[in-house]
Amino acid sequence: MIRLALHGGAGELDDGADTREQRAALQRIAAEGLQMLRHGGSSLDVVERMVIRLEECPLFNAGVGGVLNRDGLPELDAAIMDGRDRACGAVAGVSHSKSPVRLARAVMERSPHVMFMGAGADALNAELGLDVVAPDYFITDLRRRQLRKAQTHQVIVLDHDSAYDDPPPAAGGGFGTVGAVALDAHGHLAAATSTGGLTNKHPGRIGDTPVIGAGTFADDRSAAISCTGTGEAFIRAGFGFDVDAQMHYAGAALADACARSLERVAAYGGRGGCIAIDRDGRIALPFNSRAMFRAWIGDDGEIRVAVGAN
Repeated sequence: MIRLALHGGAGELDDGADTREQRAALQRIAAEGLQMLRHGGSSLDVVERMVIRLEECPLFNAGVGGVLNRDGLPELDAAIMDGRDRACGAVAGVSHSKSPVRLARAVMERSPHVMFMGAGADALNAELGLDVVAPDYFITDLRRRQLRKAQTHQVIVLDHDSAYDDPPPAAGGGFGTVGAVALDAHGHLAAATSTGGLTNKHPGRIGDTPVIGAGTFADDRSAAISCTGTGEAFIRAGFGFDVDAQMHYAGAALADACARSLERVAAYGGRGGCIAIDRDGRIALPFNSRAMFRAWIGDDGEIRVAVGAN
């Protein structure tokens, strides 16, 4: 059995938003991941590849096209986790590392540590021979316009909230944090997540994406999980570990565990959702915002793509 799910962020998307480009991108990237799994690819390789592809796509808030902080600069976060042994790697606040998720995997496999931040993470990226770029590599005109709009309103916002987009998503805006979870033919789970964070965030702010057990989690005994939304609330809920604990200690089903954890996020004032796959291949894709961009493999082996209810 193989399973795969991707997300491109969650938020309060306008009903009339044109999401055809984003849907097509998710379909194309999911198809690549499905082919990898069908040819025996590991879940770890698949989630890394999917998130790299999403980082390269300016339609989403990760890598190229990531949102900008208060000073107009990108600060990117990413994490990856292997369900076989809970090996994991994470980076926060990078601005010179071309692929934050690739660096996160290098942290996991080529260093004795789990998490690096800022200048130290970028220095490690260069030391390990990974691609180095200038911060301008990540910046798009749309993100500059979004930052100006947010600063005019004096707000810090999720990238996917249409009310503060300029131009609005119907004219081609981006839609948030990206992630992937997979179950491979060997029964192993993995998860990866990458983000630019919040538009107009205070420099140095870190959300749930690189926090293992909050925004990113994988354990072969339970599930692989990648979150998107209000990072502070997902951290307070300990979302990934909370789902794992419900399943591992209380025998909860994946869908029920995710729903209860999302209720905790809402209780802390958070919005967003997650993609999750359990060890038996069951998929959960809950969200409490109006929309969550997502793609997954159905029970029939076909790729499904949805934004809101469909």
